[in-house]
Amino acid sequence: MKRILLILSAIMMAVCSFAEEQYSATPASFGNNFVLMGRNVKVPLAVTNTGTQTIRSLTYTIVRDGVEQIKTTSVSIAVGSTGSLNISFKADTEARKSPCTITITKVNAKANESAEKTVSGNIITITEKPVVVPVVEEFTGTWCGWCPVGFDGVENAHKTFGEKAALIAIHCGDVMESKDFQVLGNRIDGYPGAIIDLLQEDFYPATDEVKKKINQQLQNKIAAASIQAVASWTSSARKCIDITTKTKFVYSDDDADYAIAYALTEDGMHGTGSDWAQSNYLSNNANYASSNPFWYKSPSTVTGVTFNHVGVAAWGIETGIDGSVPSSVVAGEDQEYTYRANISNNKLIQDKANLKVIVMLIDRYTGTIVNAAQTPIEDYNPTGLIGVENTPSRNEGEVYDLSGRRVDSKIGKGLYIVGGKKVLF
Repeated sequence: MKRILLILSAIMMAVCSFAEEQYSATPASFGNNFVLMGRNVKVPLAVTNTGTQTIRSLTYTIVRDGVEQIKTTSVSIAVGSTGSLNISFKADTEARKSPCTITITKVNAKANESAEKTVSGNIITITEKPVVVPVVEEFTGTWCGWCPVGFDGVENAHKTFGEKAALIAIHCGDVMESKDFQVLGNRIDGYPGAIIDLLQEDFYPATDEVKKKINQQLQNKIAAASIQAVASWTSSARKCIDITTKTKFVYSDDDADYAIAYALTEDGMHGTGSDWAQSNYLSNNANYASSNPFWYKSPSTVTGVTFNHVGVAAWGIETGIDGSVPSSVVAGEDQEYTYRANISNNKLIQDKANLKVIVMLIDRYTGTIVNAAQTPIEDYNPTGLIGVENTPSRNEGEVYDLSGRRVDSKIGKGLYIVGGKKVLF
């Protein structure tokens, strides 16, 4: 009887083993990938071995613009592990988005048993690489004893990069907290923490790490569009701000899914009392003697601190404002949009002269920031012009667009530069 049970058990194990997917490879979606016209791009495709056999080779089909290619490549992906294929794509002959699907059909020359074997993405051909402005969002609080690390990280980044990077200090649980930003709080594992361009991975905002992240974006990131912005008060009461943006995409897309988000930051915020006192675990901590000397020499609670880059208001901060970017965009054409931001009920703002507007172009497909721009707020001018006192003739002086290109007198409505000042025609 015991022998019979053992035989039955062995048979059952063999049947279960046979029923398992032996040759199974599951790829991951590869999103948007940019390539300059006339060049190639290598797109990394993550593949997970969801079978019971080590993957030695993969056969896959690529369908792009209705054209199918079949390729086989040698790999080595252990069971349960994820490997990567670098698939080369050529640029298109015009600036546009080219949808693409990849299907892994065979594993080790056997049919791929994975239930999810096909993924999609886009190869986007562009003619130019726009200037990129990364956005660092640093999460902090006066109650957080380690947050002086992030304080220095952001301040030193501003000294290094200036207007080349946009910085937002998002306070939580203290007197500078703005509820507008709290939707982003789940993006970090702890305080202090930071994210850049709304990417999924958060990081510790020490000075070296903040600079490293910004440099990586400045050097390696290819943006889908450039974006420029000007802002002005709508009245002398300074309760509303008109923010006008010009977005220029580097490729054409009839099914674009982008939107613009807005943030308002304030420099020089300060106050008295315990609510404004910064907790400081770096005090007399030898590990921070050289990297954060001010905080190392300061007491465990520091008063009289001036806080910069504080996020005091935001609109559409996670996914952007509906209708701010059309669903059909054409390469090289300016998309203009004006948003009126109302701060009449904002009790957090201390000094409106210290405000700055940050605009962010968000890719709703990936949930990341494509590009950004930042601008001060121009004084209210009842003439309706920004930066000038009198309405100039369109024939007076040289006229330039916001990209610095000279235009003739037959210009349309929009923002221009006349005599070194911004003018809204």
